[in-house]
Amino acid sequence: MEPAHFYFFVLPLGILIVILVFLVLYLAEKEEKLYDKELKKLRMMLRSGGIDKKTFERMRNRLKQETIFAEELERLHNLLHDKIIDQDTYVQLRKLLEKAFRQRLMRLIAQT
Repeated sequence: MEPAHFYFFVLPLGILIVILVFLVLYLAEKEEKLYDKELKKLRMMLRSGGIDKKTFERMRNRLKQETIFAEELERLHNLLHDKIIDQDTYVQLRKLLEKAFRQRLMRLIAQT
């Protein structure tokens, strides 16, 4: 390999890969932060005595279910946006997702 190939081909590709890796890590951290922020608030309320342990667990489980619902709804919207599914299918799947979410919340409420 000639030095010119290294400077004009390999080095720029290496820099591009490093930038893309940092971008992926940054975006993953950003998504994770929203759930972690809310969970941190709940923990602070638990420590300060604002809520009891049972309420903390119930709110944490509800937050987890809401996060899962939001992620699934986003995936469903992406399928519609990428034209993998049509509008009618999107509406039906969204209704099913909302129904399943309500059922999971009812089960959480019934457990407490």
